[in-house]
Amino acid sequence: MNIHLPYGKKGTTVDVPEKNLAGILRPAEYKVKENSETLIKNALNNPQGTKTLTEIVKAKMNLDVVAIAVDDHTRPCPTDKILPPLLAELHAAGVKDENILIIFATGSHRTTTKDEAEKLLGKDIASRIKYISNDSWGTDYVDIGTTKRGTKVMLKKAFYDADIKILTGDVEIHYFAGYGGGRKSILPGIVRYDTIQDNYKRNFFDPNARPAKLDGNPMYENMTEAARFANVDYTINVVQDEKGIVGAYAGDFDIVLKKGAALVEKIYMAKAKSKADIVISSANGAPHDIDLYQAYKALHLALAVVKDGGSIILLAECPEGPGNKNYETWMKKYKTKEEMRKELDREFNIGGHKAYYNLLAIEKAEIYLVTAMPKEEVEGLYRFKYAKSADEALAQALKKHGKDASVLVIPEGSTTVSGV
Repeated sequence: MNIHLPYGKKGTTVDVPEKNLAGILRPAEYKVKENSETLIKNALNNPQGTKTLTEIVKAKMNLDVVAIAVDDHTRPCPTDKILPPLLAELHAAGVKDENILIIFATGSHRTTTKDEAEKLLGKDIASRIKYISNDSWGTDYVDIGTTKRGTKVMLKKAFYDADIKILTGDVEIHYFAGYGGGRKSILPGIVRYDTIQDNYKRNFFDPNARPAKLDGNPMYENMTEAARFANVDYTINVVQDEKGIVGAYAGDFDIVLKKGAALVEKIYMAKAKSKADIVISSANGAPHDIDLYQAYKALHLALAVVKDGGSIILLAECPEGPGNKNYETWMKKYKTKEEMRKELDREFNIGGHKAYYNLLAIEKAEIYLVTAMPKEEVEGLYRFKYAKSADEALAQALKKHGKDASVLVIPEGSTTVSGV
């Protein structure tokens, strides 16, 4: 059976013998009657837990700045579809372009480039509204409080100083924060590096910090408390499938997150009949597979449905390589996960945690990586097996596990939560 798989911007295929195919785990089909513009406008008109944006603006005296946090280039959020109706409501309420500041919630990622900003925002918006990036190593941050778990929250001053504070984003699976969206635009989105680091350090190794879990997830709880300190006025998040926006929610950031998470769970939770000898998982294509740091999520989620000692074939183009210098450095510096765990316990390192995950994965399964990254880097540094194509990797895996090996395929591996 020839199966299409997302890979970069173009995609690729894999030919799986029908006798070996144990299943294809896909998101459930979710049909909506409204188009994306209508969904977003309906959400804006019916916020939950807050007043309408127009009412929020009208209640402010001497309004100078409206700050809007948006996702960066590593996220698939359709910001260019969210912003026009959002800005239209602000304009109708009397807010001018010169009073609006867009902040790319890059977290610890690099600064958003001009070309990326034009693509993410749309050229028209990027040309007339000021935008900046978080730049988590900078100095322009304000201490807004310390969470019960001890995380000191240093918020981007430009957002703190704004008269109205708005979050945008999309809700999708996150492999230890439960779900992305909502409070994630604050932490890690627009806080200082040490705040991001401390949040990870305090919660990363907790067994309840896992995909598709909010209740009892210490990461979610710490991030939510931090975001409350920021006094966010309004949030709009969307949920997407491979065809586009299927849901939109506005209002209080936590209500928005939970509404979105319920829809994501309905669409993206998939069950396999049993664990497979071989799992083929695609990292959803661009932008999810922009680098190995981001693409790892598809590998992490695939571990739940592969047999111990089995094989995972990860498809991730990674045009920007590893995507995180610390990830690369730690893979060079440490040989065992025990060494990494000891160092992470001493001082948590963003990127180092991904190296730790990397070694956990190869301990459980043999990993093949289909990628544009150099073979010597894939095999020498990251300790995966390199393959030029999914078919080549599958042939090698079948040779290892035998002609009757079971094969499970996950085309949207970065967003599909798999289980048995």
